[in-house]
Amino acid sequence: MNLYRITIWLLRIFSRLYFIEMRSQHPERIPESGPVILAANHPASTLDAILLAMQTRLQIHFLAQSRLFKNRIVGGFLRRVGAIPVYRAQETEEHGRRNIAVFDKVYELFEKGGCLGLFPEGRNSPPGQVAQLRTGGARMALSAEQRNNYSLGLKIIPVGLNYEHRELFMSSALLRFGPPIQVSEYAELYRNDPAEAVRRLTADLQESLREQAMHVEDKQIDELAEDLSEVLGHSLEPLAPDEAKTDAKDAKPQSRIKKWIWKLLEWYRPDPGEVSDPFETRVKNRKQLTDILSKTASTHPSRVAALRRQADRYKDHLHQTELSRAVKRSLENPVREKLIRLRMTLYALLMAPVALFGFVHNIVPYLLTKYLPRLAGQEPIRVFAYFGVGFLAFTATYLFLGFWLWYFAGMGWKWVLFYLALLPPTGFAALHYRRDILIYRDKILVRTFFWNQNELVRLLRREKQEVIRRFKELEEAFQSDQAENR
Repeated sequence: MNLYRITIWLLRIFSRLYFIEMRSQHPERIPESGPVILAANHPASTLDAILLAMQTRLQIHFLAQSRLFKNRIVGGFLRRVGAIPVYRAQETEEHGRRNIAVFDKVYELFEKGGCLGLFPEGRNSPPGQVAQLRTGGARMALSAEQRNNYSLGLKIIPVGLNYEHRELFMSSALLRFGPPIQVSEYAELYRNDPAEAVRRLTADLQESLREQAMHVEDKQIDELAEDLSEVLGHSLEPLAPDEAKTDAKDAKPQSRIKKWIWKLLEWYRPDPGEVSDPFETRVKNRKQLTDILSKTASTHPSRVAALRRQADRYKDHLHQTELSRAVKRSLENPVREKLIRLRMTLYALLMAPVALFGFVHNIVPYLLTKYLPRLAGQEPIRVFAYFGVGFLAFTATYLFLGFWLWYFAGMGWKWVLFYLALLPPTGFAALHYRRDILIYRDKILVRTFFWNQNELVRLLRREKQEVIRRFKELEEAFQSDQAENR
């Protein structure tokens, strides 16, 4: 196993402490063989490369700023894992000559069927946006095809990197792989007008990246979409129908017994979106919300403003009465919700001792890992510091605890090893417990023992229906505008 594979294996272990969850959408779009460019947005500096490498099966050769190679140890490591330095004008006067050699290395990589990792923005993405792409990636791809008489078969896979929080420690991450872009399709245009071919390929990549990432031009629209996601409970069935559903006419009729069995099972099972992928569902629905709001803000500004006021009123009532999403989501199906709450209450009670054990023994290295790297000035160094400090902090804590149990507590070495072996899994259990409680905290029974607010629930139900009504009006206006433009 080479250094790259060992590094990725270690990073996958440490990432369990770094991220609450990581998901990928459509990783099958990455080809099994042949040259490929993974072109991603760049919201989180060096962490983006680490996340992309962990979520793909190919060895990725990243283009990296040459300043990262100045340190002999770091530079040697980066070269060993396949990184390729790129030189900028402000870094060296010989950047032009050196970058010619860089392009040659990239061409050789493609001709061997390799994978190149690229962040075509050339800098970190602005919050909530994908910046204007630089043309270097498109020029490199088209030049590689030209060098091989347009028979190379090079593909560009747009990758949207989505983080739930800009502060990345203990966040959720979602990678969305877009449809491949076949570079050879621009061959004829490149022969006749190279500059236009580069511009068009860059523009097509830009559009696809903004589709896969959470890109919103208007900050106020982004805030309204976030509020609507909360008000609607992240459930947008009219906007996001289940792709796996079949036509009712084609479906085979079920027997009465099977129907009753499925109904019973549905009472005990939480919504798929809540269990399988709450963040993925949120990204999907937020994207659809922002598309509608962005395109109707100019054509129907009064309706958007009215929707904003209604959503604010609903949120204010929730905050004032300290009602949480449990109330919002239990309005339609109380029996099912009670069963889910009962199950989550049992889970919360039974897992609490295990989570507490893991918390007590891992909290010190966890806090060191969370706060010490923030002292680093440069963001790329800070990202590496999270993993380095984490490795040292947890290793040192476990060794110290093992020595204390053996030397001062007189515990036998077999029991010491057994005790230490419990620390990592219970630490992970504490993290998962925290994540599950965050997701299901509104469904835990003990939180609702003393609730008796029927009047308020009826008020909130009416206000929620008003938000839904106004949004449906806006959606219909959006669809009408789309139909007129066709």
